[in-house]
Amino acid sequence: MPKKIFSIFLLVVSGLVYSQPTPQSIELAKTVPIADVHMHTYQQNPRSAQWWREMMDVNGVKWGGAVGDYREDVQAELGSRYIPAVGQAEFFKVFFKDGRSGLINPENETFKALYLRSEELFKEGKIKGFGEFHTDNHSSGPPRIRRSIRADNPAMRKFYEIANRYGGFVQIHAEFDGDFEKDILNLSLSYPNTTTVLSHCLSTKNVDNVAAILSKRKNIVCEVSSLGAVHVNRLNIPRSPHAYDSGGLYGNWIKLIETYPDQVLLGSDPCCGIDAAYSEIITELRTKVLPYLSPATIEKVAYQNAVRIFSLKSD
Repeated sequence: MPKKIFSIFLLVVSGLVYSQPTPQSIELAKTVPIADVHMHTYQQNPRSAQWWREMMDVNGVKWGGAVGDYREDVQAELGSRYIPAVGQAEFFKVFFKDGRSGLINPENETFKALYLRSEELFKEGKIKGFGEFHTDNHSSGPPRIRRSIRADNPAMRKFYEIANRYGGFVQIHAEFDGDFEKDILNLSLSYPNTTTVLSHCLSTKNVDNVAAILSKRKNIVCEVSSLGAVHVNRLNIPRSPHAYDSGGLYGNWIKLIETYPDQVLLGSDPCCGIDAAYSEIITELRTKVLPYLSPATIEKVAYQNAVRIFSLKSD
C-alpha cells in the first residue's frame, strides 16, 4: 500500500484501535458528495419520491438506490441521480411462497417473469442491476426472512448472465464461509462484465474474510451500510457495531478500506422502518467513517467508485 499523505495516531479504546482524523479529512467528509448504494425506497407503504429527493438534498447525497423495489416515480423525481435496481420484491415473493428451493430454480414463474421484465428495462436504459438478493442471512437479518442458499445456483446465474450483457450489477446480502467464497469467485469469473456488490461488506467484523474476496476480483466490491451504532440502536440488534461507533472507524476497517480504496462504497440501508433516521445515518457516515480515511480515499469511497461502477453522471 502506498505511503499515505496523512498521519495516523493510534489509540486503544475498549480493546478497539481508532485513529485520529486530520482536519483536512474532517472538513472534506462534511461536504463531499455521497452516492448511497443501499438506499431502499420500498414500493410497499412508501415514502413519497419527493421525500426521498428532499432527504438526499439536505444530506448532500447526490445519487441513491442500487437495492430494493424499482420505482418509476422515484426515477422520474431523481432522474440520473437514481441507481435503479429490480429483483428484491420478487426474491422475497419466491422465498415466502416456495422456500429455499424456489430461490435456486430458474423455472420458477416469478423469476421467469422477472428475467423477461429486466431484459426490457435494461434495453430501455431504465435499470442498472439487480438486488438486494439475500442468499445467506441466517444470522444477519430479521428471523422471518432468514435463509441460506448457495450463491452459485442456476437461478442466480441467469441474473448474472443478464447483467453481464449490459455491464450491470448484482447486489448480494451474504455471510462469509468457504462455500460463499468459492461461489462468488466462480460467478465473478464466469461473468466478468457483472459487478458484484456485497451488501454490508458481508455483515462481519472479520475484515480478513472481506479482503480474501476483494483481493481476488476487481469486479467484486462491498458497501459499508448497517455496520455502525445507529442501526444497532435503532433496530435493537443484540450485538455491538461491526465497523464504527461513537469512537469512529475501527483500525482494521481503516486498513481494509485504504488497501482496497477502489472497491468500497457507502450505503445507508434505511430498512425495516428506520427511514425516518436517514439524516442520522448519513451523519454517522460523514462523522464516524469518512474522516478516518485519507482525502483521496474519502472521495473514492463517498462517490467516485459509484460513479465509475454504475456509470453515473457526475456533473
